[in-house]
Amino acid sequence: MRIFYKTLVLVKAGLLAFTGSLAVTVATVNAAALEPCDVSNPGLVHCGSAPSATFSEDGTLWVVFEYQQHVWLTQSSDSGRQFAVAKRVTDEPENIEINGENRPKIIIDEDSDSLFVSWTQKTEGMHTGDIRFTYSPDMGSTFESVRTVNDDGLLTSHRFESMLLTDEGRLYITWLDKRELEYAKERGEEYRGSGVFYTFSDDHGRNFAPNQQIADHSCECCRIAVAPHGDNGMALMWRHVFDVNTRDHAIATVNGTEVTPVVRATVDDWQIDACPHHGPSMVPADSAENYHMSWFSAGDTHRGLYYGRHDVASGETTLVRQMDARPGAGHPSLAVADDVLHMVWKRFNGVATDLIHVSSMDGGQSWSEESVLASTEGGSDHPLLVQGPEALHVSWMTHEDGYQFVRVSDAKPDIRAFTTTTLEDIKAQRDGEPFVLALWSVTCPPCMVELEMFGELLKEYPDLPLVLVSTDDIAALEDALDFLYDYELEGITSWMFADSFTERLRFSIDPNWFGELPRSYYYDPAHQAEAHSGILKEEQVRDWLGL
Repeated sequence: MRIFYKTLVLVKAGLLAFTGSLAVTVATVNAAALEPCDVSNPGLVHCGSAPSATFSEDGTLWVVFEYQQHVWLTQSSDSGRQFAVAKRVTDEPENIEINGENRPKIIIDEDSDSLFVSWTQKTEGMHTGDIRFTYSPDMGSTFESVRTVNDDGLLTSHRFESMLLTDEGRLYITWLDKRELEYAKERGEEYRGSGVFYTFSDDHGRNFAPNQQIADHSCECCRIAVAPHGDNGMALMWRHVFDVNTRDHAIATVNGTEVTPVVRATVDDWQIDACPHHGPSMVPADSAENYHMSWFSAGDTHRGLYYGRHDVASGETTLVRQMDARPGAGHPSLAVADDVLHMVWKRFNGVATDLIHVSSMDGGQSWSEESVLASTEGGSDHPLLVQGPEALHVSWMTHEDGYQFVRVSDAKPDIRAFTTTTLEDIKAQRDGEPFVLALWSVTCPPCMVELEMFGELLKEYPDLPLVLVSTDDIAALEDALDFLYDYELEGITSWMFADSFTERLRFSIDPNWFGELPRSYYYDPAHQAEAHSGILKEEQVRDWLGL
């Protein structure tokens, strides 16, 4: 359903103004409305725990989740607005780990029409578990028998698994493993933390290679971030125990049985003998050796949520930036969509938990202002970014509102009401700075040519000083949004006329403007205006702004 999230209407001095207006598409059902939950109810996902989601190439959304000690699979053909009746993946009940750092996971292999599902099963000992796996050779119609992936046969901790499918079809599973701790005990030796182990399959999950160790002494309670490395390898990032008890992050890469040495990825100096329960996120950057990273630390050097960029070839981390220092912020997730880097996390504001989003159009060098995609006043799971064929979404389970699947692009535009005083406010905010004011309408075909030009310029200059004003009534906001999406202009602040007496608004901009569109103005640093009617050429914009 289409809703407006947190629209604040202010009436002051007889003027109507909208602030913080965000249009979002949210697939959500109040979980309480589904009680008691029934396995034949298409909304069973809202009653489950710890969902993970992915898209197939045809746009179908697939979600796995836990419900009553079973793993279930459901699908949606409309990006999560409605779901099919869920299918049970597991034959026998299992004690499945379902905290934020542990969850069932799903990957689709389009080449073999296979679905891969993994999870961590709690076993009888304290903090022990096994890595469990099954696959469907027919896109979810049937599933093969569940098997245990860790091959040591020990009653110890095998937990926090992650899966990755490479471009060439190799399936990796990696996890935290305490078998080396058990062996060290037998030798009378001390052992810090866990080990990091992995296996892989080159035949679509039918068989797996023997378990292989990547590292000793990882932190034992944080999820592992995985990303492709080349066509058939994997890069992974995890919280590691350096020195005696410094819990920062490490990176390594694997390709089949080849493992690179462990490299320190973050230098936060977090000295703590505890479980942070706060794993990182990592996605490829602009080359096979570069990765965007996000993580949490409460160290002496860095505290809060951070972004950085790591080169595995040189072992260097650059562009380290604090994204959020507030105590209620945590659990970031990264994704790259259409060359734009996105980051989401959740933050408790004292009353509710907000889902925060920022984006970067220059590879992490600069970031947009924060926007709130959704909010809940109850408990919630970690947010996870999910790339679809047409848009980027956030998968987020909330206790109060059920499963939310939020389209990120729908939440980005900040469209505000343009009144007779708005232009003066814009000038005041840009004091001493030049900018271009562009007026357009959804009913103006020549305006589309100009919007397309601005969209291309914005890719080249993310900080382009552009102000867009639609002369359409703000009641038609959704129509304007469609055009902003089409021309990739949704990330900048825009305005729409908020007075049916349009002549008064036009006069406030320029008494000599008759209403023709498109109409543009260049305001120099002293805010002296130069007007232009008709389609504005890119050369003219470059000349005005000295680009």
